[in-house]
Amino acid sequence: MPILPRLHLFEIADQPWCPDKAIEYVQLCLTHSWNLRIPLLTKTSPAAVACEVITQNLPDLSSFTLVDLCSGAGGPTTTFESLLNTQLHDLGRPPIQFLLTDLNPRIGAWAALSKDQDNIAYISESVDATQCGRLAPRDRKECRMFNLSFHHFDDSLAVPMLRSAIESADAFIIIELAARDFSSTLILPLLFLIPFQYTMLRFRQSPLHLFFTYLLPFFPLLMLFDGWVSMMRCRTPDELHDLVRRSNAADMKNWEFRSGKSAVMYPVAYVHWFMGVKKTA
Repeated sequence: MPILPRLHLFEIADQPWCPDKAIEYVQLCLTHSWNLRIPLLTKTSPAAVACEVITQNLPDLSSFTLVDLCSGAGGPTTTFESLLNTQLHDLGRPPIQFLLTDLNPRIGAWAALSKDQDNIAYISESVDATQCGRLAPRDRKECRMFNLSFHHFDDSLAVPMLRSAIESADAFIIIELAARDFSSTLILPLLFLIPFQYTMLRFRQSPLHLFFTYLLPFFPLLMLFDGWVSMMRCRTPDELHDLVRRSNAADMKNWEFRSGKSAVMYPVAYVHWFMGVKKTA
């Protein structure tokens, strides 16, 4: 149950005046959060839980290409690829493919990921999720993914994104790690603390990152503020169903829509998901 109405406030890292170093740090820190496990409190990571959702809801997983339409620095894609394809390999099935895209491509970061993992590819040109056609190869099914990204878009952009997905793809999934509920507010202090760990792991040789983490805690405060705004932007399943209806997408009767939340750290942290799958997929 949402405790507050949805507010489409601004995230600092979304603003054109936000320094590139700060945007990069937030994206990298969020990627780190996908793999975060807290000893004694969590048995698995948010990425592993999300992969369980994908496995349980996508039929014939090997036939799909998962297209991340708002990839940023890569998000959880490398972890998803490793976990899902390990499962498929153990079952003797072909690997699932991944495709990174964004309105503002991070080609350098994506090229490094693609070099390390053969099943990850990317589109170097700008891709507008509101009006892009089919992106997967003709011989593969396409599932569009919004990993911690759909809340960034107001209704005027979210509706055409859903219309494009329904008319051009075979499935889509929206994944968030927060909701407008009480349990999500309990996670906010963790967002403030994560940079203190992450900076030491990744940037211990960088005076700039050390200064803006430990002496002047800009990065922790940025993660806390943008995390709270993200929570307030997240939509409920009913609100997402309403956006689907408003899309007036062709052939919608041949789609099934489902949603849920899967525990990462009960009763506080969950993977919240909303999914559409074409009945013939």
